[in-house]
Amino acid sequence: MRIKLRKLLIGCMAIVFLTAVLPVQQVQAASKIEGFDVSSKNGVIDWETVAASDMDFVMLRTGEGQAPDVDEQFEANYEGAKEAGLKVGAYHVCCVRTPEAAALEAEYCLEILGGRELDYPLAYDIEKAGCFADGKSNTTAIAKAFCEVIADAGYTPMIYSSTSYLNEYFDWSELDGYKVWVAYYGESKPKLLTPVDIWQYTSEGSLEGANTDRGYCDLNYSYMEATSVKFVQSSLTMKKGTTTVAEVKLGPSGCTDTVTFKSSNKKVVTVNKSTGKMRAKAKGKAVITVKTGSGKTAKLKVTVK
Repeated sequence: MRIKLRKLLIGCMAIVFLTAVLPVQQVQAASKIEGFDVSSKNGVIDWETVAASDMDFVMLRTGEGQAPDVDEQFEANYEGAKEAGLKVGAYHVCCVRTPEAAALEAEYCLEILGGRELDYPLAYDIEKAGCFADGKSNTTAIAKAFCEVIADAGYTPMIYSSTSYLNEYFDWSELDGYKVWVAYYGESKPKLLTPVDIWQYTSEGSLEGANTDRGYCDLNYSYMEATSVKFVQSSLTMKKGTTTVAEVKLGPSGCTDTVTFKSSNKKVVTVNKSTGKMRAKAKGKAVITVKTGSGKTAKLKVTVK
């Protein structure tokens, strides 16, 4: 019998703002986005069976290092995942100790991809002990070199490693803006020096159709897609000439999805597209709409007196 993965309900939602002046209220909890990752080590995946599961996305291994080490199941896994209706991301295993070699691995990874579209990021799997042998600055340079090549090719780069490695061997001031995928097999979400976009919470998960050879597979939660968005207030009254920030809450807790704001009447209220800062321009009414990168929307009614 297929073991369904449990949905964790979150009571607290992530707050997105610069400076907030609006009161806080409770927002209904939302479930996490669930996914898994596989490679040739999992054998031949039964994607038809996987399609009947509760999975939302999958991360596929392209290969390790440089040519000719390609994951022999990548092409079949990509086609099968797409047919199963899953969102697809990928990862490539780091086997080098210099930034120059990391850039070559990125080029090889892109060659394996062959221009295929990805819904999720393209991650650099940095976990082999040798990758950390030359210290924090070198590991950071390796990650940055790979990510820059991936970004130039039009994909979203990501860095994968364990909690301890990510905190100890990466300089996040140099890697600011890159997505992060962390391996941490604990009960609660790991604490990093940078936001977590994907959390690999177990390496011994059960998912019928995906654990064909190993008897288990890696399971993940994604925070890159909001499952809900809501303004802290549904309506607001402002005085002409004043400013405030439209405060919204995202689910699940710790969500890293993007948000954009838009005003229905800029003559009455303007709003900064990315920060949500509103300015009351003239007497009247307007509606502020927030939209997440995953397509969720909410509206705030504003009256200016």
